[in-house]
Amino acid sequence: MAGSAPASLWTRKLDLLYFVFFVIHLPIIFLIDAAPLLPPFLQFDASRQLREFYVNTYNDKFFEQPAPVWFVVFITMEVWYHAPLSIWAIGALLRDDPMVPVHLLVFGVQSFVTSLPCLAEVWSWTDRTVVEKQNLTMLYSPYVALGAFMALDMTFRLRARLTQKSKSE
Repeated sequence: MAGSAPASLWTRKLDLLYFVFFVIHLPIIFLIDAAPLLPPFLQFDASRQLREFYVNTYNDKFFEQPAPVWFVVFITMEVWYHAPLSIWAIGALLRDDPMVPVHLLVFGVQSFVTSLPCLAEVWSWTDRTVVEKQNLTMLYSPYVALGAFMALDMTFRLRARLTQKSKSE
């Protein structure tokens, strides 16, 4: 299909879902998750207020000081990997870039693998109520589910491409 216009994002329902996710995920990285890791000139009052609201509302131990080292590593990955990938993915999904399955496969696996331990850890906490754990589960589980789903979707897309290519050879 060289030279043909990409299919509209509106007709590619899963890509539209991923697009919406990345548009939402990007500000969350900088306004809440990674705010303390950013240099002071990138830390805004709005971000401090949002983060404070999050911590007060959800009582998330990961955002208490000191945060577990492994969680800080996960947040650092959000800054250095999720943010640039999210910026790229927004444009790539719009233009139906052929590299989308490769990059979103890696992103999906990484999101699943880093979010699942967070969920497991939340449920091991003995100093939080069941309701608090359920509320945190509602925030972390979409990353687990979407990460797994995205990884599977991209695996099947790549498999279809590769098997189609090998049949034509």
